[in-house]
Amino acid sequence: MKVLMVAMGMDIGGAETHIVELCRAFAARGITVFVASAGGVYADELEKIGIRHMTLPLNKKTPMSLMIAKNGLAKLIEKEKFDIVHAHARIPAFICGKLRKKYGFRFVTTDHLDFRLTPLLKKLTDWGEFTFAVSEDLRQYLLRNFHVNPKHIALTVNGINTEKFCPCEMNHDLRKTWNTEGRTVLLHISRLEEHLSVCVRALMGAVGKLNGKAMLIVIGDGSYADILKKEAEAYNAEFGYQAILFAGATTDVKGYIAASDIVIAPSRAAMEAMACGKPTIVSGSQGHGGIFREEIIEGAVKSNFCFRGAGLPTAEILTDAINEILAMDNEEKTTLGIFGREFIKKHYSVDVMAETQLAGYEKVLQCKIGGAPDVLICGYYGYGNTGDETLLSVITAELRKREPTLRICALSADPEQTRVYNMIDAVPRFDLVKVTEKMKQTKLFLFGGGNLLQDKTSTHSLLYYTNILHMAKKNGAKVMVYANGIGPLRGDKNIERVKNALADADSISLRDKDSFVLVKSFDPEKPARLTFDPAILAEKEQKNTENEPYFVIAPKITFPDNAENLKELIRYLKKETHMKPIVVSMYDSEDLDYAKKIAMETGAEMRFPKCAEGFVSLFSGASLVISSRLHGLVYATAAVCPMMGYSDDGKLFSYLEYIGFGKDDPIPCAVSVHASAEFMQMTAMKILSESVHCRAEMQRKLPSWRALASYEFAEALRLMRETSDFSS
Repeated sequence: MKVLMVAMGMDIGGAETHIVELCRAFAARGITVFVASAGGVYADELEKIGIRHMTLPLNKKTPMSLMIAKNGLAKLIEKEKFDIVHAHARIPAFICGKLRKKYGFRFVTTDHLDFRLTPLLKKLTDWGEFTFAVSEDLRQYLLRNFHVNPKHIALTVNGINTEKFCPCEMNHDLRKTWNTEGRTVLLHISRLEEHLSVCVRALMGAVGKLNGKAMLIVIGDGSYADILKKEAEAYNAEFGYQAILFAGATTDVKGYIAASDIVIAPSRAAMEAMACGKPTIVSGSQGHGGIFREEIIEGAVKSNFCFRGAGLPTAEILTDAINEILAMDNEEKTTLGIFGREFIKKHYSVDVMAETQLAGYEKVLQCKIGGAPDVLICGYYGYGNTGDETLLSVITAELRKREPTLRICALSADPEQTRVYNMIDAVPRFDLVKVTEKMKQTKLFLFGGGNLLQDKTSTHSLLYYTNILHMAKKNGAKVMVYANGIGPLRGDKNIERVKNALADADSISLRDKDSFVLVKSFDPEKPARLTFDPAILAEKEQKNTENEPYFVIAPKITFPDNAENLKELIRYLKKETHMKPIVVSMYDSEDLDYAKKIAMETGAEMRFPKCAEGFVSLFSGASLVISSRLHGLVYATAAVCPMMGYSDDGKLFSYLEYIGFGKDDPIPCAVSVHASAEFMQMTAMKILSESVHCRAEMQRKLPSWRALASYEFAEALRLMRETSDFSS
């Protein structure tokens, strides 16, 4: 395997050390590694261990620098033909994303921190096909703020070389150069930028409060270093001795740790100190955690030892922590150091880091893109409808779970977004030349899911889908009509068109009873199966952490628009149940402004889940979901949450009838837009009063619904195998 690591620079920093250790581990495994960056103190170290480094201005945003960096990377990539290009910061990822479109390399990224966000920066940020997050809070940051596939994010760790960073004798030679005069030596390691100066300044203040008992050594450099040094000079003059010393950037971090008594640092620097067995206070300019011991483990792991979102360090807080360590006897300090080292060895070794990232690389390389597809998928993809995008995500993930190297292609209105999000090939849905070419190559044309065969939106849409089905059969593909809903169909001609299109299908499955009955009426002898919407297979991405009861509303404009009754219902439930209302949009181009207006006028909170897993996570903690979108109800089912369908669309009512909550069932959960406000309120309260029964029924039936949805993937693979062997 040949890998290119692309970073902004290789000076002192956690991400930079992460890259060095990762490169070292990969090289030891026989992997060829190149690094491109703006250079720095670690560039020479890379060369010493046999890893080639190319210096490019990857740390600058000027047009000239971007052009030079892009051209330099293009030549390197074209020459070396890397298996994986791995970017470690926003500028490198932006440039690599542009180059990937031309060269087609497999592109992954690592998120080392929560970048500052603006609408423009969000638009320019590229997370590649697969992303590593160095902590759970960064994984959640990605899911909250970007359109990334949760199935394509993997947690990794900041691997520490515990053979290099290990307990050793005190470095007395280095201490002598500092004139410690018996004082406790505090060590802080950080890049010295303005936004990273909070902890340094707090430590300067702490040194003063320690009344001559300690001195502070700061390792690192950056654009704010000179300002901090001037502040340190003022402190030193006040204290009457050199209490604060800036040592600059160095690769000999271990030597400085060995010469110190207590290390106060965040992230990787704290972990290296722990590996050396030093008493360590985990604290930095993003948050303060405290002395590393049992009670802060959860917060440290969740945030990559940065404690993002916790309170910031102050001179008083740091003074208290330092004094607590100073009050310990030698045995207590040794025990504290051993605890930290053992934790790093077990959970944060370089081997753990290397293996998790190699597993991610293998996952990416297994997903074949381009060439003749094994399966060509047609649906309403690339328009931003969460329900339809979920269908494609679930279909591709479930097929690859069974056949990892399967070549998958989809028809899409936004091929690039579809390609990256799902790690598949994609072609423009209206480019019939390209579509026909893929049809001739594919083994299976998978049509669905969703209600594609309907004329409610337009006959033009129906004609597109019926013609595309005929084209697929004409070009020799097996045709699978997959988990479809049929209708509404208003005219005899359109009914006949759908009947003729379905006659070409080799396999048909329907996701609701009404569609199943309709298809069987076309041809009672034609095999068809009643299945379940594949979105039922979506899983929670995280545990629910809400600390107060809430209900969720997923609205859309209905005909007639009965928003006033919906708003009245929200206010009523808020007053009567004391639950917090949360409004979500499931199809931003149609629903977002409408949802925001409803939220604003009812005092509800707006939330912005980015994927099916996000919706299921949110719904799993809700007391009730009120949805005017079908997939809002499917997600609620997957989350085992009581629901109410509020709609002008028969497919929602058909779905509720299918799962046992239709208008004639003991707990009716379907409400028409023509219903009165009083009826809506009565229905919602009835569902809430029966919530235990609702959950029990869904929990009992959920395994069989999931089994129905899963079966369809076995059927798809069966049809492909009837055609020929899979491509390699």
